[in-house]
Amino acid sequence: MNTHPWVRKAVVTAGVLNVIAFLTIILSLVHFTPLTLIISVSIGGGLMGLAILIYIIVVVRDLRKQGVL
Repeated sequence: MNTHPWVRKAVVTAGVLNVIAFLTIILSLVHFTPLTLIISVSIGGGLMGLAILIYIIVVVRDLRKQGVL
């Protein structure tokens, strides 16, 4: 597989952001307070959204490179 180094870094970054977002969501389930709920929704949701955006960018660029899009 011949990919650019930034693709691997982007996918790893998206994975790490997704894990951190998942941990903040788990935090609000384990220790339920209004503050942890706000942290879970704002920080966890933002990180998860950013991870999904990075993943979509990588997939769309790959599909364009393959000539599908």
